Amino acid sequence: MTARSPIGSLRHRLGKQQATTASIRVVPPRQPSPQPPRSRWSPRTWLTTSAFRLYAFLSARRRQLLPLTTRAANIVDSRLIVAPSGARLLRLMDRQLAKGSPVGGLLARLISTSLAAAAQVHLAASRKPSAMRAVRVLNLIFRGQVRSRAGIGAQAYFTTLALCSAYDRIVREVPQPETIDSFAINFAVGVAHMYRGNLPVAAHFLAAAAASDDGNALRKLGSVHALAGDHAQAAACFEASVARDPRSVMAHQNYAGGYDPSTYTPSAWELENAGELLIYDNLIQLGENFYHQGRYDDTFRSYQAALDHQDALARKWSIPEALVQRIAASSSIFDPTLPVRLLGYEWVTLIGHVGFIDCHLRMAALGMLPRANYVLLAPPGKVVNQPFLRLFAPHVTIIEEPTLVDDLLPYQRLVGDQFIAVRGENGVAEPWAHAASRAQVAWAAQQRGPIVKVPPELMNAGTARLRAAGVTASWFVAMHIREGGYHGDGPGTTRQHRSANVGDYLASIAHIAARGGVVVRLGDRSMTPLSDVPGVFDYAHSDIKSAEMDLYLCAAARLFVGTTSGLTTAVQALGTPMLLVNCISNDCQFWHERTDFTVRPVYDRRNRRYLSLKETYRQPLQALLIDTAVLSRHGLEIHPNSAQDITEAVRYKLDCLDDAGRSLRAGGPLLDRYHAALAGNPYNFGAALPVPAFLDRLPELLG
Repeated sequence: MTARSPIGSLRHRLGKQQATTASIRVVPPRQPSPQPPRSRWSPRTWLTTSAFRLYAFLSARRRQLLPLTTRAANIVDSRLIVAPSGARLLRLMDRQLAKGSPVGGLLARLISTSLAAAAQVHLAASRKPSAMRAVRVLNLIFRGQVRSRAGIGAQAYFTTLALCSAYDRIVREVPQPETIDSFAINFAVGVAHMYRGNLPVAAHFLAAAAASDDGNALRKLGSVHALAGDHAQAAACFEASVARDPRSVMAHQNYAGGYDPSTYTPSAWELENAGELLIYDNLIQLGENFYHQGRYDDTFRSYQAALDHQDALARKWSIPEALVQRIAASSSIFDPTLPVRLLGYEWVTLIGHVGFIDCHLRMAALGMLPRANYVLLAPPGKVVNQPFLRLFAPHVTIIEEPTLVDDLLPYQRLVGDQFIAVRGENGVAEPWAHAASRAQVAWAAQQRGPIVKVPPELMNAGTARLRAAGVTASWFVAMHIREGGYHGDGPGTTRQHRSANVGDYLASIAHIAARGGVVVRLGDRSMTPLSDVPGVFDYAHSDIKSAEMDLYLCAAARLFVGTTSGLTTAVQALGTPMLLVNCISNDCQFWHERTDFTVRPVYDRRNRRYLSLKETYRQPLQALLIDTAVLSRHGLEIHPNSAQDITEAVRYKLDCLDDAGRSLRAGGPLLDRYHAALAGNPYNFGAALPVPAFLDRLPELLG
């Protein structure tokens, strides 16, 4: 009997699926006319996959390259994509293509390549709307190529739509199985149908893409089988993908980990069981991707499937005893009578994620999570703020040694905890943030204080350094006005609604100064300078900025003024009073009982009214708040708080701290109406309460 190649075996298994009613039916493609076989690494194959590779390269270095890519995106927009330039481009192409001249053909290739490159530049700058504009122009010029699924124009069009998560548009363009002689188009169309639940159609296109022997296509085909619950077929695809790139077996639990497979050395155990292990990783990735698309049910079904598979893996394998002993030898708090739970290094790469550790510990202390040795993988190069992380050392076993981190990483699939979902019921996981919010409410009811405390020596040193910088007022407000520069999701992106306009805060700054305080503006150097604003110490642009000072300012402030950002999550762990304005999130917010807030109202353009809190903070609408493009397709837009809203909120919070005003916590009809409005989602804002003046200004929020 002739031995089959791995890809031949895969085709054989896919063919056998059609006889199995419980598996996906893969529609066999129509056979094109015979052509000479192409090498896996032919120039054409390389060209069709280059966009995805470029996107991956730029994404991995997005934060470092952001200033450069943003400037490039601005140039591309002003010179090539905006209406006047786009119109001239269309007229020029019409004339040249009508002539049918060689110059026209050359110009067509040049323009299609330029538009494809322009889309990539915008994607690198996180400007998906601009990338979509570029490919709309491309679609108008090269509509014939798009319809025939041939040429650079078609490949760039479908590839960019996929990278922009415009899956509905792709599904409308290619609704049914068909034969397409392009790896990039097959891959993009297959991924789109996978994310829209059309699994047989997705399998058809991804099987065609996998025929090129591409490991990523095999992995996506395995994800289709995993979604369908066919773990045997999924494992076969994942195993075949790892055979092409062994380092791709590296464990994945959250994109925030910033994993770098190029430096990873897999263990023999990991390679031998790659197919079965990668089912967990890919279900997690599917859940993450659904989450970023605002697809709530798909997200938490995928996570529950991943957690179910994790439980099955834990019944089959365990962390080797030798590794457990190495953990114990590195920790003074390790309890050998308790099991190990691993927190991957995605828990330390962002300041808010370090704050998540606090709520995870609260959940464990309240019995919502099992008693265990919580072991945090924290290689120094991944840790965003070491002084903050050190506060958790008495409560979590922190592993910093790179070799031990790499040795433990594969076992996340067995005993890893992530911060998007916890085990739920009826096949749907509970959002981790929802569970954390429940924990925060219970913690407040029991009047428990912060788990962590900043050491006195750091506080004393911070006070001295702040005074030396010229801040001599007896109290200060730490203010963080999110502008989007750090994450590259400011103006022009689909996440710009998370950022705010600095000008709207100037009146509140003046109010703080009039009461004898100083505003210490937190952030990074990408932010608008405020050094000329009276009453402000622009710490974000100062020469005393450091990890220690970041921690000190968050802990020592009389009040922290922020929004729904990662820094807020860190501050709440310290117990600092918080006023949060311009808040909007698709997640529950686990804010402590010393927090007051205002939200960004959601405006319904079709009915010309603001949605109530009850309408906004329930599914499926709440999940859509992650992306303004998705909201816009539903006729919704998010409005910022006004300068008056912010100033009145600051006045109210300072009055409460001075015992000079009545807090909403004292009770009354307004509080009752608020609780009634959120009766269907009572934990959405943790133990926090809204600012009364804001509810009075927008009574429609309470219905």
